[in-house]
Amino acid sequence: MRVIDDIAALSETVFASCRFDALNFDGMDLSAHSFEQCEFQACSFTGTTLEQTRFVKCKAIQADFSYARLSEARFEGCNLSLSRWVGSDVSDATFRDCKLTGADFRDARALGIDFNGSVLAGAYLRQMNFRKCHLEQIDLSEADLAGCDFRDSILERCRLQGAHLATARFDGADLREADLGALSFASATCFKGAIISKAQATELLRGLGVTVL
Repeated sequence: MRVIDDIAALSETVFASCRFDALNFDGMDLSAHSFEQCEFQACSFTGTTLEQTRFVKCKAIQADFSYARLSEARFEGCNLSLSRWVGSDVSDATFRDCKLTGADFRDARALGIDFNGSVLAGAYLRQMNFRKCHLEQIDLSEADLAGCDFRDSILERCRLQGAHLATARFDGADLREADLGALSFASATCFKGAIISKAQATELLRGLGVTVL
């Protein structure tokens, strides 16, 4: 693997199998660059322009993308666990089959973001707008989803066990194929207005101590 520790090398636009060691990309324009199977160790992207930039099978654990511009950026099969996206613009960005465990999207602009196939367990996603979206195979276990808008959305094979759902809106959302975890009366109230399956309804009644024959 090629090791890059000099910012001057970034005059290139395509990188494959590279390791970037402790580089500060803050404020740089890396739009439309391509990174494939690269590792970013102790790197910062604060305020960086990464519009339409592509990351494929990259590793950037604990990377800081705060206030970066990432509209239409694409991440495929990347490990971005514990990354920070505070105040970033990730509108229309795509995160496919990525690991975003514990990621912090506080105050991020995220209209049109695509997380399908990704793990967002324990992530901070408050106030995100997923209205009318088709969400597929997203792990949102223990995620902070307070205030999120899921109205009229479809959650297919998504996991919501233990998620913080206070003030989240699910009116018209189709949750029939979602894993909602153990349902109790208290947790079920978070899904007011949603569509659930007969099996999920039976689980809810069981949680209330009602036997369904």
